[in-house]
Amino acid sequence: MFHPLLDLPAALAAGLLLAAAVALTSRHRLRTLRHELTALRRAALLDPLTGLANRAGLTQAWTHLAPTKPYAAVIDLDGFKPINDTHGHAAGDILLTTIAHRLHTVNGVAARLGGDEFAALICDPNPASTAVRLAHTIAAPVRLPNGATVRVTASIGLAPTTAGDLPAALAAADAAMYRAKGSKTGPAIYDPARDDHTTADSRPGVRTRDLQTPRHLPTTTEAIA
Repeated sequence: MFHPLLDLPAALAAGLLLAAAVALTSRHRLRTLRHELTALRRAALLDPLTGLANRAGLTQAWTHLAPTKPYAAVIDLDGFKPINDTHGHAAGDILLTTIAHRLHTVNGVAARLGGDEFAALICDPNPASTAVRLAHTIAAPVRLPNGATVRVTASIGLAPTTAGDLPAALAAADAAMYRAKGSKTGPAIYDPARDDHTTADSRPGVRTRDLQTPRHLPTTTEAIA
């Protein structure tokens, strides 16, 4: 006759195996959730098209680079819209991703702020020379899949971040960039006696001067490594 106590070791073994399986599943789920959370945090810091830092990513980078007193740069592409209108948005995206790849040469952190506007924190001792080299790099021809070769140039403004205020430094660099765009003489360094970023009647409504430090930043810095 069957007696339940005779199968007690087997029942205990089955219970232990079940508990172990549950624990393994829980650990796997926890690892999966952590990976998903890391991916979400990473995505929150990156521009989805180019893979460069976005506004939040640039701000996050600033929290780590501020002690080195980098120069802020604002980079606006000249001639992008006609190419985008003539060859289509897909070609425009290829051009933007190509320029983004070239911006990876910056010693610091490069970011796409939106449209054809980029920014960077430059950690080189001579940021003006770096900006000149970067302008030449950006101006190299880009071959599209349809065989056409296109080319854009860049207006670049620079400003020091010594005041410890990233939005202010970017606003100053933005003002210098407009001087560079108007003069066509190459990158310009912000000069408070010449560059006025308090009036924006002739400028787009949303520019880098509107960059604000996000109230809630992701804690990971992997996206800007």
